[in-house]
Amino acid sequence: MSNEKLILAKIDECNKDRVKTFAEFIAEVFKDKFIEIYLGDSYESVTTEQISTPYAAVFCGKVVAAYKECLIINSAYVSPVSKKIEIGNIIFISERSIRGLTEIDGGGQMDDVFLRSHDAIYIKKHFIDNNK
Repeated sequence: MSNEKLILAKIDECNKDRVKTFAEFIAEVFKDKFIEIYLGDSYESVTTEQISTPYAAVFCGKVVAAYKECLIINSAYVSPVSKKIEIGNIIFISERSIRGLTEIDGGGQMDDVFLRSHDAIYIKKHFIDNNK
């Protein structure tokens, strides 16, 4: 599981070695781990008479490697035969198209982090004011 200390240590390590691309950094931090990658699009928008709910488009899969600015993951997909989620679709993602990503570790998903601006008040009260 990734945490702040691990990420900071990896940044220090990468800065000492050579300049790495974002994709190479992700591949080092999340090698062989499952991640969720948000590209900034919606795969579906469900609309009723008064409400429209967009659902974020994400790729989920295991990090395989990176080559320069290309992140390679073994992606999950819905099998057209079994109609179940399977692993085995190797995809190549340009690091420039990645808007956000997180490890799939039970600590939440990308959809959970999309908050309303009104939620900032709760964040301040719960995390900032309580830590004083």
